[in-house]
Amino acid sequence: MTPWYRKSALTTYRKRKMYDRTSEQLATRRVTRASAKADLSTAQTPAASQKFESKSRKKQKAKAKSDSTLNDPETTPEQKKRPEAKSSAQPDSLASPANYATLSITSELVKMPIQCHSYTPPTKSTSPILIFTHGAGGTLSAPAVVNFCTGFSRTSPITAFQGSMNLASRVKSFLACIHHISSGKKLALGGRSMGARAAVIAAMESAEDEVELVLVSYPLKGPKEVRSQILLDLPGKVRVLFVVGERDAMCPLDLLEEVRGEMKARSQLVVVSGADHGMHTKPARVERECGEETGRLAAEWLAGNVADAVTYVGEEG
Repeated sequence: MTPWYRKSALTTYRKRKMYDRTSEQLATRRVTRASAKADLSTAQTPAASQKFESKSRKKQKAKAKSDSTLNDPETTPEQKKRPEAKSSAQPDSLASPANYATLSITSELVKMPIQCHSYTPPTKSTSPILIFTHGAGGTLSAPAVVNFCTGFSRTSPITAFQGSMNLASRVKSFLACIHHISSGKKLALGGRSMGARAAVIAAMESAEDEVELVLVSYPLKGPKEVRSQILLDLPGKVRVLFVVGERDAMCPLDLLEEVRGEMKARSQLVVVSGADHGMHTKPARVERECGEETGRLAAEWLAGNVADAVTYVGEEG
């Protein structure tokens, strides 16, 4: 018979041994789980790693594209597929060096100097200087802007300025350019897409009674409403030239004609056959020629040499 004190010692030994086994098993399990994670991370093949990185890059690009669209509410599907050229302070290859110069305007109305491209006709002109600006996501080097300015400057002076994507800020830039360039000279305001909206607002805010407006690809149809009220508010002394692409989804011709019929201001229309909101047509040669022709017609209109209510550029239909 085992003495009571030996039984107590044996029981304590067995309990300690069971505790040690349990601790070892827990430690083994922890190590096994950690090892499994390490093995999974190290066992990833280069191909799998590249695939993961590729997916990450795609997500980053998709997010950047989404952010860009949010910042630019007037971006159309056509513009998303065919982004406009990057900004450049140097003369564009499409512009003629003989009549091209850069200009920087400073004003208390804006925080940063306004960068401009100033085009001068080869012969002296008595026509008004057109102050022009690009669209929301565009630049001064965008083909639609360069083509228009090149055609316009064959007979008349034009100063195009670089602006932000904020509409209120663009209007301030217009007012700063008016103050800098005016000095008794005849002025006209114009722009394409959002720049056209800014031109109309600037005309209403300026002290000029008789303003002439050249509105290229005016974004009449907004995401939620028709942007016609400010056009209807223009006084009768104002002259307006609309330059619109035949397939412009943001300025349908039937809707524009309806608005023009209600406007107090006098207006005329130039339609570019087959062109969309970005004035894109095919082939590229035709797009350039049509763009320059719209600029030339706008200059002729400012000089009072266009009588037709509607003029077509390119092949109709």
